Amino acid sequence: MAFERLTPAWADVQVKGAPQKLEKGLKIDLTVRKFGIPVDCQFVVTDLETDKFFADQQLKGPFAFWRHEHKFDVISDSRSLMNDSVQYSLPLGFLSEGFAGPLMDGDLERLFRYRHEILKNDLSAYMRNQNQPRMNVLIFCTPDALQAPLASYLSTQGHCVLTPGLKETAAVEEYSEILSRPIETYIHVDDLGSSWRSANLGIINRLVESKHLKTYIEVHDTHDNSNENFEQRCAPLRAASVRCIYVRTGAILSAAFGVLKNNSNWKSETQPWVAVDDVASAIEFCMLTESIDGQVHLSANQKKPPTKEFRTMLECGYPFRYQSLTAARRHVLK
Repeated sequence: MAFERLTPAWADVQVKGAPQKLEKGLKIDLTVRKFGIPVDCQFVVTDLETDKFFADQQLKGPFAFWRHEHKFDVISDSRSLMNDSVQYSLPLGFLSEGFAGPLMDGDLERLFRYRHEILKNDLSAYMRNQNQPRMNVLIFCTPDALQAPLASYLSTQGHCVLTPGLKETAAVEEYSEILSRPIETYIHVDDLGSSWRSANLGIINRLVESKHLKTYIEVHDTHDNSNENFEQRCAPLRAASVRCIYVRTGAILSAAFGVLKNNSNWKSETQPWVAVDDVASAIEFCMLTESIDGQVHLSANQKKPPTKEFRTMLECGYPFRYQSLTAARRHVLK
């Protein structure tokens, strides 16, 4: 999940296979799309010194040569220095260097700026939460939307994350193996309509019976008014002393989905919005903050809740990564 977490949506990279432990000889298979054309790539970890250094090299892909070295130096008990060193050459030698070289340099500069910003913010969150327990988390949501950034963030923060592929008409029995595990947090991104909500009630009942569940979180966008029946839906959970949280987000800013995917020039200062990395981080904040219960509004630019039933994440004490629309757009767009 670490590679997925550090890869921007605009890079259009798909990792093949299940996540594996970083070790010397590990081979990583990717599909990269450039101008809509898929290119299969394979990289191998050639060197590894745990917590200090590792390097990967291309075995198959678009480069004539590629080697990426990652070096980590300790500065103090709470500070480290990371250095990325990339060596590459393009096919066709000088024929491609003059045209494609500057474009590739620009793409790499943007890629590493994105990665370093993600890493800095994620490590800050990890340090804030270092004394908090790591959770077993079940996530159900649309696969091509919020699931990938949410699951990759929570996994790299040390939580055990389960993301079974969902089917809108699936019976609860199809998830029996997953539901038999000690799930402590259930996150339900509810954008699949009433037929899925019926299945969700069955999942809730099974998790209540397991007696492991501590926190239930529903995530909805700003246009969803299902908060009116939230407490009714949560009745069996409340009876089992499960903390229930309804998160209403503003327009989520991401290059992969939402308003910016449909219109990269979107710049509304009046409509509530929130960067996708703040959505993932704020959901973890809700998981780990026992005082958060009930309905919360997740928006970086609205200081007041939409109705009296909501608290804002600012009121809850969440430290937003992006409160400037300009900074949020610059981070998620190429």
